[in-house]
Amino acid sequence: MSSYQLKLNNKGINKRNVTFSHLMAAFLLIIMGAVSATIIKALAETKAALVKSDIFFGVSGTYVLAGIIILFITIKYNKQITQKRSNSTKLRIFEILLLLPILIYCLMEQWYVPAAYAGIGIFGILYAFYYEFSSVKDKIVTIDDKGINNPQARTNFLAWEKVLRLIVRHQILTIEAQGNKLYQYDLQAGQSIDVASIEAFAAKRIKEEKKVIKNDW
Repeated sequence: MSSYQLKLNNKGINKRNVTFSHLMAAFLLIIMGAVSATIIKALAETKAALVKSDIFFGVSGTYVLAGIIILFITIKYNKQITQKRSNSTKLRIFEILLLLPILIYCLMEQWYVPAAYAGIGIFGILYAFYYEFSSVKDKIVTIDDKGINNPQARTNFLAWEKVLRLIVRHQILTIEAQGNKLYQYDLQAGQSIDVASIEAFAAKRIKEEKKVIKNDW
């Protein structure tokens, strides 16, 4: 069975998304710290005053300070964070280590609202991890006897019966499909591509599928 693999041009990480996610983590820490300090202060004047409120005040202040530090680092060293993934990863680990204790403690105390905020923050950071690591992986289009497979595309598989033409020109893979649809993918530079063989194979499979009579009734 013939099979060809073409590497797509990797656009890399969207720097704005990286910056935005770190800023959101910083603001979340600042807001959670400030709100908790305000609540503790309000409770201190009622019968629901917390035991060891000084400790809670200290912790709240620490989280506000940590958020400000992350905010400063993200703005001051934005270029280093967005250009070098390891720097962004270290900062994300620091953010998770700050939010995880909040999540655990709030769940233990059954404080579900702040636990939800911490959980959403952690989920967002983990998603950012996934986004950053997946964006640097090679994205590959596979062309074989069954059709054209591109897991990263919205239409991730095209059977040959739906393909009208396939060409490779100027580092661009172009696929014309039924329904007046056109798909184009930028190919990674530097890879060895046997254009003649790929186009001949595609033309052969398209021609073969046209000869097949399919009973849809």
